Amino acid sequence: MDLQHYLKVAEHTARKAGAALRSSHAVWSSTSEVTRRDIKLDADRNSESLILSALRTETDVPILSEEAGSRGGDPYEGLRWVVDPLDGTVNYARSIPLAAVSIALLRDGVPLLGVIHDFNHDETFTGSAGGGAFLNGMPITVSSVAAPEQAALATGLPARRDYSQSAMGGVARNLARWHKVRMFGTAATSLAYVAAGRIDAYQESSIMLWDVAAGWALVEAAGGKVRATLLSSPAVLNFAAANFHLLEAFVDM
Repeated sequence: MDLQHYLKVAEHTARKAGAALRSSHAVWSSTSEVTRRDIKLDADRNSESLILSALRTETDVPILSEEAGSRGGDPYEGLRWVVDPLDGTVNYARSIPLAAVSIALLRDGVPLLGVIHDFNHDETFTGSAGGGAFLNGMPITVSSVAAPEQAALATGLPARRDYSQSAMGGVARNLARWHKVRMFGTAATSLAYVAAGRIDAYQESSIMLWDVAAGWALVEAAGGKVRATLLSSPAVLNFAAANFHLLEAFVDM
């Protein structure tokens, strides 16, 4: 298969959706759904519609997307686009400039390529299996920090995780092991930063596949390692990513 062709399609599509999200913010940032720990915006659905239309025009690959779900069978069999049309929805709604469009291509559940487009800063992270990772066309690699007490960890608290007192106590004990901890409110951006060496490691529990699929591809393309454990079908994961040294230091949160 021509992986570079798919990568160009994904990059063009992500940038197109990002431009629409940026230019339409005043209209698209209206809230369409509110839950206890999450919101949905018109932006989520409008961006998804644009992305799905573009991918279906350019390819015949089935798509798993956050809003539309899975179309065309098991998401872990064969080729599959995995799309998060707006990662960092709350940030977007509140005009915090940390949000991204995330598009990955998987084969049998294994990422082949990923594109994460930070439309607020015009930063496009791209990577593919065997092809390296890039930021706006310039090569990037993961950091070489080898110990948690010297490393910066990106993490988050997704809506579906366990918020009981005992569970959160375990989170606190784990975070205390790291030199610095950052919560950007977007898993995709966090993983792009790991791939670029800006952050040394990333970990979240009960995160969705579409939140991390493109970043998974990027981190591996940038020389890093990933640990992903499927918790429930089709897409809830415990997920960690870092360089080789730090991946060995992760414990469950």
